[in-house]
Amino acid sequence: MAGRTATWLDDPMLILALADLEDVLLFFSFMAVPAVLVGWLVRRQVIKTRDELRAFAQQAGLRVMEQNILGFASVKSLEGEQQGRRVRYWTYSTGSGKSRTTWVAVGVGVPAGTALEFELTRQHFGTKLMELFGVHEIQVGDPAFDRAWFVRTNQPEFFTAALGPAIRARFMAEASRGRSPSYKLERGMVRYAEMGGLSAATAGRLAVKLPLLHDLADVAEVSAGQKA
Repeated sequence: MAGRTATWLDDPMLILALADLEDVLLFFSFMAVPAVLVGWLVRRQVIKTRDELRAFAQQAGLRVMEQNILGFASVKSLEGEQQGRRVRYWTYSTGSGKSRTTWVAVGVGVPAGTALEFELTRQHFGTKLMELFGVHEIQVGDPAFDRAWFVRTNQPEFFTAALGPAIRARFMAEASRGRSPSYKLERGMVRYAEMGGLSAATAGRLAVKLPLLHDLADVAEVSAGQKA
């Protein structure tokens, strides 16, 4: 019987090369499947979070500010008005690399003319180090409050007087100890922040902070001489 005519496909070097290539393609196909799956799961979660935030915003009378990520819309912030003040929910990051931390915040606007600055954070190991390095905190004369909160301000006498029993009681009822909560007046807004991302569940929890934020905004307006 006549033998089959040899072709370029019978070249042994080519056969070995194709075998090697097959192994490489098989390896990358296995690598691609998890990557595609992860991408699909991330996209699904972002869309779910966006839709839930849209529903929360509609119920709360807020506007949804969106941004485009990977070809689809995600929520950048929620904004609106409450009690005649601007209200905003948003996220931001501090640090970089492995030290990068994401924070979620809710804030209410204050008049641009106020010169008052303040920040209240839960007492922790970091605040003790800050004291050792000369960072000054104020004491309001309430032992339980002073043990629980680290308070800084550029107007100590005024702010100490402003932190009356009612406002201190709101702070002492603060339940977000594990999320590094902080209250701060900066850039025309009194805001509450904790570690985490923006979701409908988080926004609902942050909404509970708004009464205290409005109280602090009143303090800022009194400081600016715009409220009796």
